[in-house]
Amino acid sequence: MRNKNSLLLVLGSLSLLTLLVFILSLSLGDQQFNLSDTVRYLLGSGDSSLQFIMGEIRLPRLLVCLLAGASLGMSGVLLQTFSRNPLADSGTLGINAGAGVVITLAISQLEVTDPLYIRYLPFVAMLGGMLTVAVTYLISHQKGQAIRPVKIIISGVTLSAILSSSMIAITGRVNQNKLTYVVSWLAGKITGNNWESLAIAGPVLLLLWFLTYQRAYQLNILSLNDETALGLGLHLKRERLLLLLLASALVAFSLSLAGNIAFIGMLASHISKRFLPNDHRLLFPAAMLLGALIMTIADTITRAFLIGTAIPTGIIISIIGAPYFLYLLWQTQK
Repeated sequence: MRNKNSLLLVLGSLSLLTLLVFILSLSLGDQQFNLSDTVRYLLGSGDSSLQFIMGEIRLPRLLVCLLAGASLGMSGVLLQTFSRNPLADSGTLGINAGAGVVITLAISQLEVTDPLYIRYLPFVAMLGGMLTVAVTYLISHQKGQAIRPVKIIISGVTLSAILSSSMIAITGRVNQNKLTYVVSWLAGKITGNNWESLAIAGPVLLLLWFLTYQRAYQLNILSLNDETALGLGLHLKRERLLLLLLASALVAFSLSLAGNIAFIGMLASHISKRFLPNDHRLLFPAAMLLGALIMTIADTITRAFLIGTAIPTGIIISIIGAPYFLYLLWQTQK
């Protein structure tokens, strides 16, 4: 699986599968269309009804799935490199909970409909996520000793539980309209499925993708033990700080669009490493494609097959991800 043709086959197959699922998902929903109708819309034709449903309802939502899923997949690679643990994810390290507390506080104090608030919410959420994962690292790391992956996971899960409990206390003081928004976000309901939110978060996520991929060489070195990385001239503290900043930013902007989504980073990163060598130049695109694919499939299930149940996308992903997490935990202990 290490030769060039095999690597290209894996990435090419993932790209083709993601494209096919995207087109199929665009066709499914309350009102189903033929694949020919979907292709016709993508080519710029079709009647007004088709144009409205595809252009104003489905396409923005699917673009959120692609952007958020890919970003969470990339963040999963970053966090697993940081912690050296296949169980690491934005949820297990507390980033989701940290961003959630900040978002809940912001919603309780500000107007949800204020355009200025919507514009700057992802940046505030990024700060909350970054602070949380930094605290997790400080709790679990002892000076002069190597990173203990299990200790990081335990610290992250514990801190996440504390922050999640604090969110319940905060929501007790929120009015009903804002409470509905908060609960929807916490359950993983896609909230940024409109062109305005995409126009704000989309360019930032694309920039973060570029900046993260530019660090692939340094991250390959960081994957080695600390002594080797130092011997090769890597500034460990600076690289880890940059890694935390990039991972927190990717997660925060994804969560501002897609709600409280967990497990995608862990799933996408771990599955990528099963089929590809430990080279971030390859792991990043593979994990991004897998993240986008998982997110799109989960959202399609909720839209097309669970109509009227009000089950959010995040619940479907948790149903998929939680058993896989337990399986990895069992394998790690074994």
